[in-house]
Amino acid sequence: MAFASCYIKDHDEDAHFGHAEAGVIGVADGVGGYRRKGVDASAFSRALMHNAFAEVAMTAVPGTRFCPRALLGRAHQMTATAHTPAASTAAIVSLAGRTLKWAYVGDSGFVVIRDGRILLRSRPQQHYFNCPYQLSSKQDSSRLADAVVGEVAAKEGDIVILGTDGLFDNVFDDEIERMVRMGMALGFAPENMAEVIAGFACEAASCADRDTPYSSLGRTQPGNAFFTGGKPDDITVVVAYIVSPPI
Repeated sequence: MAFASCYIKDHDEDAHFGHAEAGVIGVADGVGGYRRKGVDASAFSRALMHNAFAEVAMTAVPGTRFCPRALLGRAHQMTATAHTPAASTAAIVSLAGRTLKWAYVGDSGFVVIRDGRILLRSRPQQHYFNCPYQLSSKQDSSRLADAVVGEVAAKEGDIVILGTDGLFDNVFDDEIERMVRMGMALGFAPENMAEVIAGFACEAASCADRDTPYSSLGRTQPGNAFFTGGKPDDITVVVAYIVSPPI
């Protein structure tokens, strides 16, 4: 797995990590509602990703295969045990041999692209519009048991795009596909691909008169029949290429 990331800050409450040798990437998005309560809304997301990376770095040896659900569970336990404030969504994807595995909670998510088309896409978990499932230190609100998990056989050339809702609220699936196909034709490295996708999401987020996944869903809510525009937010994009191991 060869990966790179791009992070465009708004309130600076996203966090992410990656470990190329272990084949693991992850993102988390701090729940902004805590900001209005005077709480650092980035605390849980940053601690969660820090603990996940530390767990991978500490145990990664050649041949180690990581289960995203187990890794997310350990990182959540460490973060909650420290009574870390606020809450976060999260998504972790790993390459275990020839298998891509994932676990996510809330509306941080991923797409797997094969031959320029989306093969798989995560579906956000929400209680209601703009209120995703989340992880926290409070046992009564922790949704780790509801994490969506799965796996799919990977092929060389597959592309995994992992992101927070700053990406998926502002960019339609077909737009992601078009950018990936363009990047593939131009020979983009993961870093170039991540920057282009994040930049597009950032432009869409600040546009008041275009349609986005966020506004499309918003129009299904009572009183929002003419809702348009993007959703300003932190935008994290991690792009991973599935490549052959070095000989």
